[in-house]
Formats: sequence, structure tokens, C-alpha cells
Amino acid sequence: MLAMIPEISMTETLFGGLILAAALFFISRRLGLPNFWAGVLGGMLPFLLYLVYASQHWAGGDVLAIHFAVYLANAGVLSVFGSLQQKKQSMHWAPRLIIAFFIFLVVLNAILLSIASRGVPDMLAQFVLPNPEKQKVHTAFPGTVPHDKNKSYQGHLARVEQQRELGWQVSLQGAQTLQSRQAGAIAIVLLDRNGAPIEAAEVTLGLWRVANSRDDRSLTLQETAPGRYQSELTLPQAGRWLAEIVIRKEDVEFRSQQELFLDN
Repeated sequence: MLAMIPEISMTETLFGGLILAAALFFISRRLGLPNFWAGVLGGMLPFLLYLVYASQHWAGGDVLAIHFAVYLANAGVLSVFGSLQQKKQSMHWAPRLIIAFFIFLVVLNAILLSIASRGVPDMLAQFVLPNPEKQKVHTAFPGTVPHDKNKSYQGHLARVEQQRELGWQVSLQGAQTLQSRQAGAIAIVLLDRNGAPIEAAEVTLGLWRVANSRDDRSLTLQETAPGRYQSELTLPQAGRWLAEIVIRKEDVEFRSQQELFLDN
């Protein structure tokens, strides 16, 4: 059984694989391996290692295809470079231009992927975004709502009018300070329409990971003070989450939903 591999970003797997491929190629050539097979080794071994990583942290077929295309193109560039070096020929300007364009695309894609997963860096956001110091700005790609959650969300909207008559006041505390892959305390404060704490209720918190239902979490909160229900939580990924609070008290069920933006 494979040991658990820590999760890393797509930028790190791409550039880490490219560095490994280049190292394998030049070491193989140094050991006397033919240019073609050195290119094959430099292209295939990083991809096989990524397959092992993807078996534990699956990011989708499109991400797998991106890694395969980048590693394969890199192997081709290394093989051409090694062949010209072996023949002691200088490279024509046209292949140089193609290689430079390929490098530009890889760097550009890495920048776009970093922005999509982690957002615009704070220093850059101060110059390009309006009034970032007055509000919390989330620039990372929020993803899409999983299709299997649509019916639940529509049901929530249908219950809003009925729950309004109850007048319960529900507040989620601690979510703003949560960080990915770090344990943090999260609490729900429950009051009735008069501001009195609602005690001895069954409170559960569901967290839906946008576009990846495998990261969904559900936990039951324990009452630590009158009307205050608390638990410890660790979320695996930064970005947008949908939080659903479900409260059951005798024959009453109350549901509340809100969005969370989790920092790295």
C-alpha cells in the first residue's frame, strides 16, 4: 500500500516534472544512453510519477492531459537539443523561436494556474484592484456548483419563507480565520427571535467543496455554552466552499446556507 503523498500545487508538479526531466536527460546522456532513449526516459518517468501522485490527489482528466502534453513536448525539445549538440551543429533560428514560444506558453500557463488556485498576489492586487484595503477581495477561481447539490440548494430557497416566521438568529463564527490544511475552531451561535439562546439543539455543519464533492465535510457541533455550538475543523483546500447549517430542535428543522472563501 502506497504511503500518503502530501498534496502540492499544479504549478509545482509541472515545473518540478520539467526540472526532473531535464536532469534525467542530461544524466542519461552522460552515462552513455542514446539521445532518443534519454528523451523517452526524461518524458515518461516524470509522467509515471505524476500518475502515482494523481492516484491519491485526482485533479481531473484535463489536468492529467496538460501534464502529459507538457512532459512530452519537453522530451521532444530535449531530444532535438541533444541531437544538435551531438552533431556539433548550431540550431537554426526557426527551431529556437519555436522553443522560446513553448517556454513562454509554459510560464504563462503556470502564472494563470497560480492565479486561478491562489488568487492575485496581495502586492499586485493593491495596484490593479479597486479599494482592496477596504474589503476582502477573492480573486481565485471559485469553481462551479456541483450538479448533485443543485436540488438541495433549490430546497433551501423554498424553505426561506417558512424559516423567516421562526425568527431564529444564526451566526457562524471562526470561518474567516480558517486556513487550508490547518485545524481551526468553528462555532455557531443560535438565538431565538427575542435574542435568547436556544439550548439542547442538534446542530450539524455541512461543507461543500465547489466543483469537487470528494472534499465535502460534515460534522456535528457540541454545545459548549447556552446557544453556542462548537467543533474543530480542518479543510484540505483553499477557495470557495458552500456551508450549510442544519439545526433540529424537537419537531423544528432550520437550515441556513452561506459561502465561505478559505485562504491558503
